[in-house]
Amino acid sequence: MKNNLNKKAIFYFWGLCDVFYILRFIWLNIEQGRVPLIDDILSFNRVFPLQGLYSPVLFALSLLLNISIVFSAIFLFRQRENIHWLIYIQTPLRIMFIIPSLSILPWLLKNFSITAGTVFLFVTVLSEILKVVTVNMAKKTAAGNRV
Repeated sequence: MKNNLNKKAIFYFWGLCDVFYILRFIWLNIEQGRVPLIDDILSFNRVFPLQGLYSPVLFALSLLLNISIVFSAIFLFRQRENIHWLIYIQTPLRIMFIIPSLSILPWLLKNFSITAGTVFLFVTVLSEILKVVTVNMAKKTAAGNRV
């Protein structure tokens, strides 16, 4: 029973981190007078001809990541057993776009006037390692309780 509570707490923690990211993403867009995702798509259509062939791939991956974060929040709150696959898919994308799962970290770093890209990258990699390890540990612990 205790181990299931640990799994539940870990999943809820990471789900809350995703919700914080989503709310912050929406807030920052609204604060700039933008409609989240819609204005991104419209802006992309304007700059795409100037950016070259790599930009549709990066834009699609970024859009996919943002949408998948909504689903991961839902799946984490619902304690879905297969959430680890979505986390594995998100991990390289989060590192590539420097969007840590510990979504409060960018806000904290900016409040402490830390803007170095290498620090953000390092924090993102640590965040992703922590998420993958804790979710895997929770999954294994819960699986051990069922045996």
